[in-house]
Formats: sequence, C-alpha cells, structure tokens
Amino acid sequence: MMNTLLEFLRTCWPALLATALASYLLGSVNCAIIVTRLLDKTDIREHGSGNAGATNVLRSQGKLPALLTTIGDLAKSIISVLLGGFFMKVLSLPSAYSNESFVVFGAYFAGLFCIIGHIYPLYFGFRGGKGVLTTLGMMLILDWKVALICLGIFIVVVALSRMVSLGSCCAVACLPIVTALFHLFVYHSEPLMVAFCTVMALGIAAILIGKHWPNLKRIRSGTESKLSFGSKKGNS
Repeated sequence: MMNTLLEFLRTCWPALLATALASYLLGSVNCAIIVTRLLDKTDIREHGSGNAGATNVLRSQGKLPALLTTIGDLAKSIISVLLGGFFMKVLSLPSAYSNESFVVFGAYFAGLFCIIGHIYPLYFGFRGGKGVLTTLGMMLILDWKVALICLGIFIVVVALSRMVSLGSCCAVACLPIVTALFHLFVYHSEPLMVAFCTVMALGIAAILIGKHWPNLKRIRSGTESKLSFGSKKGNS
C-alpha cells in the first residue's frame, strides 16, 4: 500500500496542485467580509473582535448577515471538497485512483486548503476568519457522522457556557479522536486510511485551536465574551 501511495504522489501531483490552488482561492472568498461590505458598507474586521467570521458578524451586524455568512462559508468548503474528489478522478492516472482512498485523499487535501484560504484570504490581505464553519462544511461531505457528533459537542458546550470559542475548541479537539474511532471500529478502514484521516483531522484541529489561542487565554482569565442574542456587540 505504501508503494501505491508513493506512486500516487508521483503521478498525481498535477491533480494535487490543482486541488490546492482551486481550494485556496475558493476559501479566500471570505463571506463575512463580503456580506458586511454589501449590507453595511463596512469591514467586519473593524468591528467587535476583528475576526472575519460568523460569530463576530452576529454580534456586530445581526442575525441575517450572520446567516448569510454561515451559508457561504459552509458552501465554499463543500464545493472545495467535491472539487478535490473530482480532480483526483479527472487529472489522475487510472492506476493511481483505482483505490477509492485516494479520492478521499484529494477531498481532505481540498478541505485543508480551503480552510487555509479562509484563515489567510488572498483577496483580503490575508486576514480572515478562524475556519470553524469551513471545517464543518468539509466534514459534512467527508464524514457526516463525525461532523454531526462534533457539531453536537459544540452545541452542548455553547449551551452550557455561552462561549462560542470554547464550543469550537472542544469540537475541533474531538475531531481527530472521533475520526480515528469511526475508521477503526465502524468503517474498519485499512491502517493507511486510518492514519491519513486521523493525521489530517489532527492537523486541522491544531490550526483551528492555534487560531483560538487568544480566546483560550481570555477563557482562562475569565474575560471571554459570552454569546448573547440580545446584543450586537462583543469582543471575542
């Protein structure tokens, strides 16, 4: 299997390059910035926490802009993952993608670069969001069971703490664990697939938790803002 993987990487680098480029450019379409500029003629990064994400949009601009941002961020990651799988089939040699696991490889690769594009958008000075919704959209396509479990963890933590940042960190911290458990005991995947999906999930979790590090410091000091639908202001 390892020899097959090396052959895949050798022959399919054009597909991987196209996947990375297309997904990064798509991820760079930051919906929070676009929505607030269209509806309020302002830059969301100049309000609240300065983060270009749905939570800051909700607090600073209201429910409708936040809903539009959520839909956009989910959609672009879903499209990226589908494109990744498509590129693996169209731009790869038949011998390289005969194993369905390599389509999954391309889909994960696409999701990762979409997340990077969202966090560091080319079109907006490399100042974007934190990638939580983008990750959710990716996982809904790659493994909806894992996605819903992590979403459930997020909802429970936010309901108890009213801190979106804490819910996000708990959910993404559980992502590699739940991914590994499902591949091992539910899907009975081959070892390379278990390792690959777990490592990818672990890498994404590390990126997202790193982006939330200032929030975690505020949680520890007791100064983190709590979600309130009655107010549009916040600093998280």
